[in-house]
Amino acid sequence: MYDRSKTVGASDAVQIQLGQWAKLFDQKQILPINEQHPPEPPEYALAAEIGHRLEPYNLELFERETGRQVHVDDNWGSDPFTMADNSWCTYLPDGLLQQEKGQAITIFADEFFIPIEVKCINMMWKPANLLTKYMPQLQHAMRVMQSPYCIFSVIYLNIKYEWINVNYDSPYDDALFEKEKLFQWFLETGTRPPEYLGKRKGWR
Repeated sequence: MYDRSKTVGASDAVQIQLGQWAKLFDQKQILPINEQHPPEPPEYALAAEIGHRLEPYNLELFERETGRQVHVDDNWGSDPFTMADNSWCTYLPDGLLQQEKGQAITIFADEFFIPIEVKCINMMWKPANLLTKYMPQLQHAMRVMQSPYCIFSVIYLNIKYEWINVNYDSPYDDALFEKEKLFQWFLETGTRPPEYLGKRKGWR
């Protein structure tokens, strides 16, 4: 496995956008658990495990709904995709979508990859709120893969399944990337960052 403590991945982008910089920094350090750095609550760990176990089924549902084949490679866990000029910016796909080029179907056609991000979430989530929460993760994925869009594949527990096309948003991602670069500086220098509470409240 590669060293996640020195890189910024797609799931990290969500915490960076939320301003949870100190929390993310602590998670990336090998530190003893104490009152300042509490472990994740058991219910969060259970939800993450359920989501992980349902990833193959999630991708299977997408293939069944669309008739399009998804490519998955076990090597991604040890050899993630990175940005050419910023190797610290990484991405581990849940799946990559094959592209049609003429009559032939090839993987990675037209010089860009289509990432598929899958989630298994509470049935109370509204799609608009869900997209707002995970937009940093989706935009990060598209940036690394140089893709004009991605697939967001969602299982609402016990209720329904849906997938959403999400387009690349350059202004949004440019602002996100500046935050990621600053957070990476904290990682490289070993400086614990403050939490960011927004423009009005500032740093804590």
